[in-house]
Amino acid sequence: MSKKKKSNKKEQHPTLFVLEGAIRLFKDGSMLELHSQITMQEWEMMVSETIHYKVFIECLKAVACPILEEPWTEEDDYFRIQMEIAVSRMRNIDPLLVANFNQEEIMQQYKKKAQRNAQVLKAEINEMKQAQLQLKNDMRDDENTTKVSDL
Repeated sequence: MSKKKKSNKKEQHPTLFVLEGAIRLFKDGSMLELHSQITMQEWEMMVSETIHYKVFIECLKAVACPILEEPWTEEDDYFRIQMEIAVSRMRNIDPLLVANFNQEEIMQQYKKKAQRNAQVLKAEINEMKQAQLQLKNDMRDDENTTKVSDL
């Protein structure tokens, strides 16, 4: 009987964050490396927007999608999980800043908005899906890029 070797490779999670209203990918390293390359003002804005977007996605899953009878896909869940990972990494770097954001309170605000503005949310869901598709395509293109040095 032969035993299969376990892979020692950990699954790599991209360094995603939200800034200026868009999901962004930091291709050059970790969240800590990104933190060391930006100003404190940029960091605070990035943390705030990433937390708000994470909570927004959770609200879409829990409240808006059922109201709008929209399916929640594995791909949607992938981005929700990536935002959780991003916030977790931010919390590891700057726990006091992350703690300033009451995510439950933010969720309640989004829930009220979801319940009042289902049609507005329908448009936002479509925008989120487009942003995810674009990011996925960018990530795929990055993987398929052949470097001159590889030739």
